[in-house]
Amino acid sequence: MSSVIPRLDKQTEKQLLSLFEGHVKFSLLYKGSLHGFSVSDIFQKSINQGCIMMVGYLADDVIVGGCTSQWLRDQYAAFKDEKAFYFYIEQSELDRTSVKSVTATINMINFENGLKFHLSKTNTSKLFATRVDLEEEEKVLQELEVYRVEDLGDLLDSPWRELYWDEEIRDQLKNSIINYKPPLNLVSKTKVLLVGPVGAGKSSFISSVGSVFHGWVALRAMVGTAAQSFTNMFRSYNIKTSQAGEQNPLVLCDMMGLGEEDLPGVKVNDVLQAVKGHVPEGYKFNSSEAIGSDTRGYISTPGIANKIACVAFVVDARKVQTYPDDIQEGLQELRLKIRDLGVPQVALLTHIDEVCHAVDKDVSRVYVCRHIQDKVTAAGNLLGLPVSCIVPVRNYSSELELDCSTDILILNALELILRYADLFYEDYDFFKAIQ
Repeated sequence: MSSVIPRLDKQTEKQLLSLFEGHVKFSLLYKGSLHGFSVSDIFQKSINQGCIMMVGYLADDVIVGGCTSQWLRDQYAAFKDEKAFYFYIEQSELDRTSVKSVTATINMINFENGLKFHLSKTNTSKLFATRVDLEEEEKVLQELEVYRVEDLGDLLDSPWRELYWDEEIRDQLKNSIINYKPPLNLVSKTKVLLVGPVGAGKSSFISSVGSVFHGWVALRAMVGTAAQSFTNMFRSYNIKTSQAGEQNPLVLCDMMGLGEEDLPGVKVNDVLQAVKGHVPEGYKFNSSEAIGSDTRGYISTPGIANKIACVAFVVDARKVQTYPDDIQEGLQELRLKIRDLGVPQVALLTHIDEVCHAVDKDVSRVYVCRHIQDKVTAAGNLLGLPVSCIVPVRNYSSELELDCSTDILILNALELILRYADLFYEDYDFFKAIQ
């Protein structure tokens, strides 16, 4: 919609902004004269967009409209919105400051027979897609614009973490990963294990990493949307850093996710076995049977090349504060037991675009979003990790093309992982001696 010129002028926009508490901005979603006045089309543009404001332009420079505080989710569903309001603006050459706003409970918004605001304050103010009835006087609707009201109150004046967002920085980060070598010549490959609840985005992160280096969006690690874990085996992914197939020393290891309540998932003991290097490639996890020394292919005496150098917890920003007790307890138990093994730990916070509209629209806003900052803090509390070990990422899913800012978040996460993996090799002799 950036190329569409809104009818809403700056002075009227300023008047409407004054009706909202806090700092907001309007993003145009729909323009009737361009897209038509189809009720169904208007709804499709408004669904799941957060707070919606509709502005109707009448004859005689009269503007009417209304705003909902609740998300529109169902075209035929009725709901009550006690924070909704409608407004009436009379514009004239001499006086452009006449704004009347009434807070009113919206008992129902119905897109089935027309776009209506049924207000408890008055029964005569109804906004339709084709005309407006206002105080029992019918006036033709000349234009209708639909805006998303974006709350900028959570956007900070300065970033809470510094990161630069241009292609040069992306290329520098990518080259840093390409040129990485494990320290001390102990191993030729650095193995990193991704651990997290089912659906957190472990496999999606691996695919996203591959996409960054392939130069196009590719689903390499199989991902799914089912309630149970799509990944059911232990698999290692070598990172190919060129189209010629050259492999980077970094190896990302995927495994079954932690199950919630009665859903099947990997057991804590199996995760620890993988960290220690006992789990063979391709081992298929069984939620009802733990891996042991009698398991086929079990690595009884793993060397340093078999061991995990860093564990990256993957947690969902949408659920980080609402995970059930068994998930929280499992993550915390893993955190402590992996610590005792001397294996560094970091965390990736996924689905950040689904908890902040500003970040969904522009990933580079992630470090000026107070809401994301709070989610990172919540992840730290959940895992017992300092926030400096936690990075937000956005995985590729429905996109067809790569995005520079998304690439930078993914590469920045890899750089953090490799820094902590190097610490594992530096401290390996110490932890080996005390175990």
